[in-house]
Amino acid sequence: MENLLYFDSFVQVGKFGYKHREHKWSTEHILEEMDRCGIAGALITHGLAKTHSPQYGNRLLDDELAKSPRLFGCWTILPDHMNDFPPPEEWIDIMREKDIRAVKIFPESHYFTPDARTMDHVFSALASASIPLLVNASEVTLPMLEGILQRHSDLTVLLQGQSWSMERKLFPLMDECTNLCIEFSNLQSNRIVEMAYERFGADRLFFGSGMPMKSPGAARAFIDYARIPDDAKRKIAGGNLIRLLGGVLPPPAPMPDQDEVTRRASRGLPITIPVLDSHTHLIEEGGGTGSGFPMLYGGIEDMVDLYRSIGIQKMCIAPWVGINGGDSESANAISEKTIRQYPDMVEAFALIDPNYTENVEKEARIWHQEKKFKGIKPYYYLSRRRYTDPVYAPWWRTGNELRLFSLVDPGLINDSDYVEQIDELATTYPDVNFFMDHAGRTFEVAELYAQVAKKHNNVTLQLTYTSVTLGVIEYLVREAGADKILFGTDSPMRDPRPQVGWLAYANLSLENKKKIFGGNYQRILNRCLI
Repeated sequence: MENLLYFDSFVQVGKFGYKHREHKWSTEHILEEMDRCGIAGALITHGLAKTHSPQYGNRLLDDELAKSPRLFGCWTILPDHMNDFPPPEEWIDIMREKDIRAVKIFPESHYFTPDARTMDHVFSALASASIPLLVNASEVTLPMLEGILQRHSDLTVLLQGQSWSMERKLFPLMDECTNLCIEFSNLQSNRIVEMAYERFGADRLFFGSGMPMKSPGAARAFIDYARIPDDAKRKIAGGNLIRLLGGVLPPPAPMPDQDEVTRRASRGLPITIPVLDSHTHLIEEGGGTGSGFPMLYGGIEDMVDLYRSIGIQKMCIAPWVGINGGDSESANAISEKTIRQYPDMVEAFALIDPNYTENVEKEARIWHQEKKFKGIKPYYYLSRRRYTDPVYAPWWRTGNELRLFSLVDPGLINDSDYVEQIDELATTYPDVNFFMDHAGRTFEVAELYAQVAKKHNNVTLQLTYTSVTLGVIEYLVREAGADKILFGTDSPMRDPRPQVGWLAYANLSLENKKKIFGGNYQRILNRCLI
């Protein structure tokens, strides 16, 4: 496809209240990321407008906007009834003078309720001036948002940072309130772009990255690989924001040209280097729900179809019915059937729940020695058994004998306790390769996990997480080495495409991308069962 004009609706610049030392934060950082990812423009707020004072942060925004014609300002506003913020008739005039075309509110952080008595005069003024309102999902409940949308049907509201798994609540609200728009930086449910387009059309869907916390490459890949018409992609990528802001037009950006991975990803083409997904789930045939969440298009045929369009050549599955669902026996049977269907594309994690299984060693021998499953998948979130619990010892011994690998999820476990368990297991079972799951979800976690990976040759760091933390992959490569990192998607709980973009646009050499996308996992697979 031709070069889409990407105009980012969700960017913060400047200092903010808590910054890990590895977080990017400056406008210069943002512009560098935009250059690498081929993003033409960005609508920006100032971090201190949220974490300190809207008036203070809005004043600082002037200097940041002056740094590039690719940046467009969004003010943060407050209600005026406490006299610490002017009434809307005053600041709207100043906005027009400064060519500021959007506003944002943070009700939770700024301790106000966006109800009729507090904010309706502000919302009415915005609607009259054709100024769109932005709000983060973490700052407002959906019932509060519904009240705003219904009382002010002529006010366009862009909801940002809405989490995946919330479609059952979000979609009915969008059905009823046609002035509600969304972006996809955190809304990473499987096939969500396609489902939202089919249900609402393209005009209410926006590209947003969540920079500097999130990877813009992850957000871009969601659109470039979307299976929707090209005209719809143009609108979502930037056309809708141009329209919403009254026709402002950022200068075009060149297509990313970092390496063959970014060149193909930016065009929505299958990646040609080996891409192996070390963390995948599966919905049973005829199903569409997992743990109560909608997981549509999560059957093996749909997953294979989507994976091939991206360039993912192999997946290691753990069917969802045995993860949070609680039926590990059925999950293993589904995996066995799926491997028979796609023997060259599918590997499997064996699932054993010690709360249902009387003889863990017998089950382990069946699924690993007889059925040749190469992966071990215990799950504390389901069983509430520590991974070092003696009940698992026969399973770990079998894995050590057969040189298997294990995906060990930290869900519900304190991070320091999780690290202690991995340290103990890696020492006791040196021929099991332990995947520390979600190692890139925050810099704090990455720091902790990288220390364990450096200590043990048989500990590997797996990336997948909705946070798609900007810069964390590069950090893990510096700290632990590219040989210790694995690509995974967690689909169909999450859509695989943002996970692909997170790594595809990482500021790494092509050699290191090849290792992380597939080379490291292939090496681990090759040593199993020998």
